[in-house]
Amino acid sequence: MKLDRRKFFGFAAASPFAAKEAAIKAAEALEMEVSGMSLYSDSLYTGVSIPDFDDDDATTTRTIWDAIKDLGMPEWKRDDLWDDARRSRTIDPDIASMRSLSMSAKLDMQWKRNYETLLRRAYKQQEMERQKRSFFRKYTDIAEY
Repeated sequence: MKLDRRKFFGFAAASPFAAKEAAIKAAEALEMEVSGMSLYSDSLYTGVSIPDFDDDDATTTRTIWDAIKDLGMPEWKRDDLWDDARRSRTIDPDIASMRSLSMSAKLDMQWKRNYETLLRRAYKQQEMERQKRSFFRKYTDIAEY
């Protein structure tokens, strides 16, 4: 068989190396899908939940984010957020376009940005949840879903 430039890519696609690479990618995608992650998603989940009590209740319990606002970020929560920030599989276009930086420097920059985003979203999500609950308490004839 004569291999010219037109047949090269067809041959490369059928090569054992390409098949092995495709199998590895398929296995990684399946592993991520099973673990609940996605190859094509870059969303960051803060895991913020608001208990059923409100600010005007007589309870002394408060959320972790209320405590963090008052006491500061504990080391175990900082490590947890940092791990979540590093799980992102994408790099923002403005960071990716920086030619003078190595890939590890770009990833580090992206992870720091993800960490800050997680913090911002956690505080905002908690406030939005309180506003939402207040709205539905006020308008009992409206269902959320």
